[in-house]
Amino acid sequence: MASQKSFAAAVGSICTFLSARPPYCSGTYPVSSEHLTLFYNSDGSNVKINLARATAQELDKLEAACQPATFGVNNENVYDESYRKAGKMGAAEFATTFDVEDSDLIGIVSQGLLEGDDEDRGIKLELYKLNVYGKDSFFKAHKDTPRSETMFGSLVIVFPTPHEGGEFVLRENEREWVVDLAKSISESPQQPCVSYVSFFSDLEHEARMVTSGPRVTLTYNLYFVTEADVPSPAICPPEPYDQTLAEALYKIVTNESVLPDGGYLGIGLRRQYPVEDGTDVTSFRNNLKGPDAALGRVLSALGLSWNVRMFYRNLDYRDYLHSRIVNLTQWGQMYSDVIHTIMQRSGAEVVEYVTIHGSRQDDFRDLLGRPVQLAEVTGLENNPCQSQLYVAYGNEPRISHTYVNLCIVVDLPVPGARSINRLQA
Repeated sequence: MASQKSFAAAVGSICTFLSARPPYCSGTYPVSSEHLTLFYNSDGSNVKINLARATAQELDKLEAACQPATFGVNNENVYDESYRKAGKMGAAEFATTFDVEDSDLIGIVSQGLLEGDDEDRGIKLELYKLNVYGKDSFFKAHKDTPRSETMFGSLVIVFPTPHEGGEFVLRENEREWVVDLAKSISESPQQPCVSYVSFFSDLEHEARMVTSGPRVTLTYNLYFVTEADVPSPAICPPEPYDQTLAEALYKIVTNESVLPDGGYLGIGLRRQYPVEDGTDVTSFRNNLKGPDAALGRVLSALGLSWNVRMFYRNLDYRDYLHSRIVNLTQWGQMYSDVIHTIMQRSGAEVVEYVTIHGSRQDDFRDLLGRPVQLAEVTGLENNPCQSQLYVAYGNEPRISHTYVNLCIVVDLPVPGARSINRLQA
């Protein structure tokens, strides 16, 4: 009983750590007036507007020069003002003297959004669009369309044009955060300034209706600098930030009643990750986001063997772990044995879902022998092998990627064979 209570307390600590920090950061950033100039084309003429002191007529002209903003529904580009009402300009259709990369704002965002050692990680910015939200404009709940495995977040800059409404709302599970970027600008003691919000791109969000004045924004896509461009991180003892997580994991993996026959510990990741058919999900080992990255760092510091996997629950009366994304819809309707053959040929591993103490949770045993045991530490989300995975609503039609739930799998030997690095006091 004491062992079960200790395990429950350790799992509680892990869950608390993974969900402790909000999945976004926001604030204001002072900018000189000369760095708030926008250049664009209207009816064949070049136009210059300073967004720190723009007149109502200038802002009306800017809004009129925009194209109606569309959004993605599965593979289609849709214009529907009942879901999104705004104007847009592509990155090639305007220029601005405001340069995020020439400021220290990206460093502020990195420290606010990323965690631990990841705060110093290289980030690549991609200017995406300029949007103008006039009176009564809005964008209902959606997720940003993923563009590659290294895309992890978005950054929205709001210029100091007088406006009200347009609050930015972010949601995750049962939690909701409301960020009033217009109010942040008007109440900032440093003028002129812009306001900003940066968030993980798998997060659902919306822009509420603008009640007065135009809301002018820039949106950037954020990417991790690829592994080839940075040296591999050294394995070091857990930093103070990660210590709580390290202590909880240490209690679990050194407990001899946990998986007494050896097996896998499954830890569901908090964030979702962009994939396409055939993606090798182990590549996310070096591209984990926020608390997920902290989890990977701690497991490495403890000397544990781990990697990222896709979990398929009860796909054909069996449970699978896979290093790759498999889409079975191309095969149509199939019997379970056919699914099993395809999954095994693609490299999937059948696992036996057990309690943390190794007790079987299912009556099924693989006919070819007992599979490796998989014990859940935190929630393992099921992933169907079908096209319904893909995002329903996004800021663009789906290009090739979609968000999925992944997990970290720790290979835990039998108690006598475990070699766990001791925590330093």
